[in-house]
Order: sequence, then C-alpha cells, then structure tokens
Amino acid sequence: MKILVLNYEYPPLGGGAAPVSRDISAQLVRRGHDVTVVTMGYKSLPAYEEAEKVKIYRLKCWRRRKNSCMPWEQYTYLLAVRCFMKQHMKTHTYDVCHTHFVIPTGEAALWVNRKYGLPYVITAHGSDVEGHNHKIYMKIMHRLLRSSWRKIVNCSEGVIAPSVYLQNLMKSRYDQGKYSFIPNGLDIVKYVQLAVQGKEKSILVMGRLQRHKNVQTILRALAQTDLTDWTVDILGDGPYSKELERLVLEFKLTSFVKFHGWIDNGSREQMYYLRKSSIYITASYFENCPMSVIETIAAGCYPLLSDIPAHRQLVSEDEYYFEANDIQGLSFKLQALINKIDKIPRNRIDISRYDWKNIINQYEDILYKASEKKT
Repeated sequence: MKILVLNYEYPPLGGGAAPVSRDISAQLVRRGHDVTVVTMGYKSLPAYEEAEKVKIYRLKCWRRRKNSCMPWEQYTYLLAVRCFMKQHMKTHTYDVCHTHFVIPTGEAALWVNRKYGLPYVITAHGSDVEGHNHKIYMKIMHRLLRSSWRKIVNCSEGVIAPSVYLQNLMKSRYDQGKYSFIPNGLDIVKYVQLAVQGKEKSILVMGRLQRHKNVQTILRALAQTDLTDWTVDILGDGPYSKELERLVLEFKLTSFVKFHGWIDNGSREQMYYLRKSSIYITASYFENCPMSVIETIAAGCYPLLSDIPAHRQLVSEDEYYFEANDIQGLSFKLQALINKIDKIPRNRIDISRYDWKNIINQYEDILYKASEKKT
C-alpha cells in the first residue's frame, strides 16, 4: 500500500503519541509498504527527510514548544496541510490515510477524503477523546467540537484505541463509531538489552511535567523515604516543571533529585537512563496506553504504578500498585523495594504480547480493508 500518515506531532516533536506513530510507520515500511508522513515543522528541522525509509514532510506552522502544542497552534497545521496537499496530490497518489488523533488531525483527514476520495483510519491517543483530559480548556474545546468529532468518526473507516479504557470511553460518548482495540507496541529486543545485572541505585521518573502526571505525589513520597546512596532522575519538561522544582527545594531533595529536561524518546540519552535505573515510578491520575511502563519493564526496572485502568491493562499484579494520592503508601512500598532491590530478579513481567511483530499485522489488516473503499 501507499499510505499517507497525518499527525501534527512526529519525533522529535511531541509526547507519547509521536513515537507510537513513528514506530507504526516504520513497521509498515518493513512490511513492504510505502509510507509518507505529513507533520508539523519546528525551528531548524528539515522540511523533508527520510528516516527508516519513511518519507517525512514537515510543514511550516506556528509552534512554540517542542514537547507540547496548544489548540491554536494545531490549527495552523490544519491550514498548512490543505495548502500542502493541493500541490502534493498533483504528483502523488495514496491508497489510504492513517491519521493520529480524532482532533485536530482528523479534520485534515476528512478534508483530504472529501477532496481526493482517500479513505482514512484514525488512531486515537486520549487527549482527542472527550472525558479523558479534565483540564478546563480541554473540556470546553471538546464540547465546542463535539459535532465535528462525530462527523470525523462517522466518515472514517474506523477508529483504533490503544486501550480498552479509551475504546469504552469513545463508545460512551458516541456509540455510532466503528471502534477497535489495538495496543501500542514496542521493539522489545531493543529494550531488553538494557536489562543488565548490576544496575545502579537509581530511580527513574519520565514524562511530560503536567499536573495530572502527579509527580508532586512522587516527590512528597520521596521526602518520607530514606534515599541514602540513591539518585532520582526526572526526564521531561512541561508547564508544571517550576512547581516541581520548588517542591524539591522545599523537601530538601536537591542532593537526590535531578531534572534533565526533555529527552527524545528512543535517543541514546534515554537509553542511558533506562539502563542505569533500578526502579521506575509513575503516579499519573489518568493515561491511555503509557508505553513508558512497558519500556522500563523491558529494560529491567521494577515498576511502581498508580492504580488506574491504563496501568492495570498493562500489568495485572497488585504488588506493583499504589493509590495515586497515597503518599505514605508509595513511600512504604518504595522503602521496602529499596531495602531488597538486589534480591529481585529482572524481567518478572511477561510483556512479549506488546512486541511490534505481534501487533503490526492488526494495523495492516485494518488499513488494507480501508484502502478497498478508495473512490
């Protein structure tokens, strides 16, 4: 197939959905398909390049941050896509469009469908589904775009949810859509190589620094834990970073906790921290399909996870969980883990089902069926 991929975020831009869209595209190329990505430009990133044999066009848009994109910035991408496709489609043809996010990107896919008859399949990622993100501006945006969201879903050949939780949430909001569940995948072998013996006394926290990621609870728990000889590495950036830095000072954690800023997913730098870390903590209030959990488990980290549906889908055993706001509970589990970390074997959790080779064929089947609807 010749596949057009639309996503306003594509590495090195964006958070969790960006590397997922990159990996799906790369896996499809390995299956022999021709994949072209149309995404946002940013500063000095090249307007066109090929990576892992995926063709990538980056359009000139308004975007201030590498790791996050506001709705009004996303709108500039929608405008840029229309201008680009009007010229691009004079010399290129595609069988199907794979779109990431119902909104905003689904609006571009709908426009391409109406103008060029190209069928599209959407992968939802969480923030594009009403009820997932509880920020006030997100609630307002989803209410205003509710009819557009339904139109985009109706005209698609299907919407893929990376979690059962998100699939059920979409059904509860609009039960007329064609929804399916395909979990996100991972190149397991790449990460298992990092699960070495003799890991350091290092705790890893990784993700966008936003209030709902709840790193503040992790810091409060760390303040009640004996961290002698241990270090804590926080990878990520975001609007809540200043408040978290303030808490580190307030709790006198500066000799233990280090902020490293934004580090690209899959980069050598990220691999370094995955290799050295013994424990991974996430206290998020809500997630969709957080691949950082699978990445760190594959790399031999012991996970401590907030008890939310998205985490339960990935790991079922109770021993790894704490209530999201239970500071003392997290501190107790962390202290017990620190005291016995050398006696715990690596790779105790089976994550083989998340290997891309076991998942990509499901994407392939859906895209094939959608391509048959091309007019």
